[in-house]
Amino acid sequence: MTPTTDTTTIAAIVPAAGSSRRMGSPKLLLEFEGRPLIARVVSALLAGGARPVIVVTPPPDAPEGPPLAEASSRAGAVVVAPESRPAEMRDSIELAVAELERSAEPPQAVVLAPADSPMLDGSIVARVLACWRERPEAIVIPTAGGRRGHPIVVPWRLARTIADLPSDVGVNALVANHAADVVEIEVGDESVVTDLDTPDDLRRLQGQGGEVQERSVRLFAIARERAGRGEVSVRLPARATVADLRAALAEQVPELASIAPQVMIAVDSEYADDDHELKPGASLAVIPPVSGG
Repeated sequence: MTPTTDTTTIAAIVPAAGSSRRMGSPKLLLEFEGRPLIARVVSALLAGGARPVIVVTPPPDAPEGPPLAEASSRAGAVVVAPESRPAEMRDSIELAVAELERSAEPPQAVVLAPADSPMLDGSIVARVLACWRERPEAIVIPTAGGRRGHPIVVPWRLARTIADLPSDVGVNALVANHAADVVEIEVGDESVVTDLDTPDDLRRLQGQGGEVQERSVRLFAIARERAGRGEVSVRLPARATVADLRAALAEQVPELASIAPQVMIAVDSEYADDDHELKPGASLAVIPPVSGG
């Protein structure tokens, strides 16, 4: 993708100083589609038109600090490596904002992008940035199926106030305080609400051969009522089963989490057991059991 020629500067901030406790290893250095996850995220932001991309890494004395800084730098990011590990994501964002404050020409807005966004794509970044350029006073948040996700765009005037928030709140408080300025953009892509926290997340996203498929699932009866729509899209491993579909529905469509284990799954209009493999092109549907006797 060719970055936009608009002269408006929109920087990106990627807080990447977490300790990856749930993953059990430095998740941002894991290979994803042939390169470290952090490099993939940086490349997507640059491809979408964000400049510069600021990555806040762990301190140099942390085992993962230097390799994470190198991977980020090689991908084209500006690295901020604090002397001690930031306690919260907000602390990392404040460090990046301070770095931008010191630049000769601060940006007009900043993109806040989690580092563990394995499916982030330059085209999505470009759409979010284009929406902000049409509404430069707004906070722009992408959504998928009505769920808010990332990356979000915050005007520079508001980004500079993050340090003024009460010490016990996160950056979400900034969005809540300026709810009237929020503009949501439905992108119809689960990538904006997909993150990577656990080994199970990694296995599910990579599937076999590192491939991921996106499948449409029709909803009926109470499933349709709870989701508020007749069809949802979920990401599945390349060779997924009905059991994988249930798990994906529970995680990626929160409205269905409580009923996903009990619903019947139809594959090509026939009810299927949990070990049934979902062939490419097969139609999928969720049909809750009929109550009553």
